[in-house]
Amino acid sequence: MGIKRRHSLTYKQTLVTVMTVFVIGLAISFYQIAVDLKQERLRVDQMVNQVLHVLKSPAAQAAFNLDNSLAQQVVNGLFAYPPVLQVEIRDDVGGLLAMAQRSRVDSSMRWLADILVGNTKVYQLPLEWSERVKPVGVVTVSVDPYLVTLGFFDRARLVLLFSIVQILVLALLLSIIFYVTLTKPLMKTAASFAAINPADNTGARITMPPGHQGDEIGLLVDKGNRVFEEYRQHIWQQEEAEAELNRLRNLLSNVVDSMPSALICVDVDFRVIQWNRQAEQVTGIAATQAAGQNLTSVFPRLAQEMGHIRGAIHKGLSSHDQRLKFTEEDAVRLYDVTIYPLTTNGIDGAVIRVDDVTERVRIEEMMIQSEKMLSVGGLAAGMAHEINNPLAGILQNIQVMQNRIQGDLPGNIKAAEACGTTIESVAQYLAERKVYDMIERIRESGKRAAKIVDNMLSFSRKSSRQMEPHDMIGLMEQSLELATNDYSLEGGLDFRQIEIIREYDKDLPPVCCEASQIQQVLFNLLKNGAQAMAEHRGPAGGSRFILRIRGDSRSVRLEIEDNGVGVPEDQVKRIFEPFFTTKPIGVGTGLGLSVSYFIIKENYGGDLFVEPVPSGGACFILQLPCG
Repeated sequence: MGIKRRHSLTYKQTLVTVMTVFVIGLAISFYQIAVDLKQERLRVDQMVNQVLHVLKSPAAQAAFNLDNSLAQQVVNGLFAYPPVLQVEIRDDVGGLLAMAQRSRVDSSMRWLADILVGNTKVYQLPLEWSERVKPVGVVTVSVDPYLVTLGFFDRARLVLLFSIVQILVLALLLSIIFYVTLTKPLMKTAASFAAINPADNTGARITMPPGHQGDEIGLLVDKGNRVFEEYRQHIWQQEEAEAELNRLRNLLSNVVDSMPSALICVDVDFRVIQWNRQAEQVTGIAATQAAGQNLTSVFPRLAQEMGHIRGAIHKGLSSHDQRLKFTEEDAVRLYDVTIYPLTTNGIDGAVIRVDDVTERVRIEEMMIQSEKMLSVGGLAAGMAHEINNPLAGILQNIQVMQNRIQGDLPGNIKAAEACGTTIESVAQYLAERKVYDMIERIRESGKRAAKIVDNMLSFSRKSSRQMEPHDMIGLMEQSLELATNDYSLEGGLDFRQIEIIREYDKDLPPVCCEASQIQQVLFNLLKNGAQAMAEHRGPAGGSRFILRIRGDSRSVRLEIEDNGVGVPEDQVKRIFEPFFTTKPIGVGTGLGLSVSYFIIKENYGGDLFVEPVPSGGACFILQLPCG
């Protein structure tokens, strides 16, 4: 750091010192000269008055006697004094008795003398005589003050010259003293200060000038070193904070880019300000190209969501749209779109998360379908045993009956004749007794039984996802009928042996759902409860289900309580996990409750959980929103 000498502290200090001492010295000198000048003026008056006093009496006598000779002697006596320029004596009527006059003396200091003491000074002395009351005349003397004070000007010249020399010497000494005691230590301190780089970690310090540990310069050095230490500490902390900020920024960027969801942020003008790697893969547009572009121009499929995005930006509303369909390369893909407001660091906008759930939905449907098929396997066995065999026998015997009473078979005619009647009479009798109608009703009943089997088969078919309002009591009863026909329970417990207690509220609101899905959930819960009671073989009262349905304007609550073995506390949190089962290998898949949980939580936004029953057993609670 260069220092300009003419603007240095030494130069300024010397200049100020010289000027200050010079002004003060001159002021003192001029004061002394002024005092001497005043005394010189007094001395002029005193000398002239003394001379006049001496010659007053002879001059008065000359004026009284009108003696020109004596008057001339007095004038000559006064004129003998060199400073006197002119002398005249006049009588009481103004008559001139005597006079003398000389020219002024000019010199180099004349102009200064005229300013300081004047060029001429006139004295008048009235001449009094003891015998007269009035003055008998007057003496007028003109004096040149310069001649009187001539020695004063010589002294003043010497005083000024000495004062100037004295001032310069004093100023020089003071400048040297200031330089040695102040300027030089400050310059060394400044050089030491300039040689330090606050950003380094060497711990360099400002050098303390010798002999200044306890004065202001030492205090300045201490303060400077303290400032350097605090600055180094601040720089270190700032570097640490920047490193941590960069680490967190990289971590956040990696987290955002590692998300399996497309994450997009837009500002209030719908311009893209964040575009992660998954968004690049979904759209095929790089983040650098998408930045600053309008959302609909780089992601046209989100155009239908602009209303929700606008609501998130301006009203702070969040939204979640499930199963949005987009056609890509002649294939339908499903997306979940979540939108929520963004307000941070003065940036307002919205965050859009796009999840491709096509494969997940396909897997879910496969799981649901797989569970349905497992359920249908048990139902099919029960139907074959309980319905199909008796139904086949009934329909077959009905067909045989019709052949024997309506057909013209030889055996029919022979049997009628053996009984003493005719086949026509028998037919007429049966018609009169409406036996044919009864046979037809039996046939219709068989058809209805066949319809039940057909309904069971339709339950196993893949759902078409048609949501309609349904009565939960009706779905519960239908699921109960399906479970009654299940013959796959271990331990030989027949579902028809289980006591059913119904506790249904009246005037329940309908629930918008897909009947087959809710039936599947209820069937799984009933089947699991029956299996639990088959293992436990309930108390003296036998196995028992308590079915409760309660509701209000917002939701409907279904409870299926059994008196089986219950659910251990350590399994409550895992009972709805996929593939978690307590059954032996080959008996259970661990998908029934997990599929049921997924159907209620994801498809309907409801809830499914289990609570222990104090008297033993478990109570599965299913809660569905109305609408």
